[in-house]
Amino acid sequence: MDQVRFAKRFHDLHRAPDLLVLPNAWDAGSAVMFERAGFPAVGTTSAGIAYSLGYPDGQRLSFDELLAAQAAIARRLTVPLTVDVEAGYGSSPEEVAANVELVIAAGAVGVNVEDGRDGALADVALQVEVIAAVGELKARTGVPFVINARTDSYWLGLGDEASQLEESVRRGNAYLEAGADCVFVPGGFGSDVIATLVAEIDGPLNVIASPACPSPRELQELGVARLSTGSAPVRAALGLVRDIARALRGGDLAWVRDVTLSYGEANALFE
Repeated sequence: MDQVRFAKRFHDLHRAPDLLVLPNAWDAGSAVMFERAGFPAVGTTSAGIAYSLGYPDGQRLSFDELLAAQAAIARRLTVPLTVDVEAGYGSSPEEVAANVELVIAAGAVGVNVEDGRDGALADVALQVEVIAAVGELKARTGVPFVINARTDSYWLGLGDEASQLEESVRRGNAYLEAGADCVFVPGGFGSDVIATLVAEIDGPLNVIASPACPSPRELQELGVARLSTGSAPVRAALGLVRDIARALRGGDLAWVRDVTLSYGEANALFE
């Protein structure tokens, strides 16, 4: 019952007047830090989980490893969790749906499913079948989880900007008709593109934080439903570790003075 309640709450956050700012965690520690900061829900980042386990992004870790990472995160959270399953780890709608069913069984109340495949876009008709098959799980599982259908024209840089926009709108609306609850269009674009996506996609829009992305307040004014951070937080964390490694290798311990989280505070996060 808690999972159903979380799923309904997560669904409502996509329809609320306020922008849903969704941080993306890569392990239990980062997830707990985001929850403690007051975020109403947490997502995973496929890239971050892959990096934490020693893989590059792009379904290079096994699905079992993804499930194990999800379980480690879910057992520490008391807010809704949505999981990035990339392309679903399957070659058919049935395989993707079977994998998503395992993700929901492990406690998630949302999934990201993307249409990018090896640097190209999946056939739109096939991806519609994937979304529809995943959507059928809601009745079977009894969990009204959120399907965030991601389309990758911008992310993969396919064609010119006009064609990327047109394809994103076309696919986004097709996925909504197939049963998606939200459309995720990641890319490094600004307010003009975002305003057009909001106007032409017939459902909640999810964008990703980038240097070109407007502020959360402006995104809310534009009508965006959800803002994801993607792999930016994990890359920032890895960048800090890189800088510490370089300093330590050079005999510099000044970075120790900048550590603001005490040993006791860190332990208390998980008690």
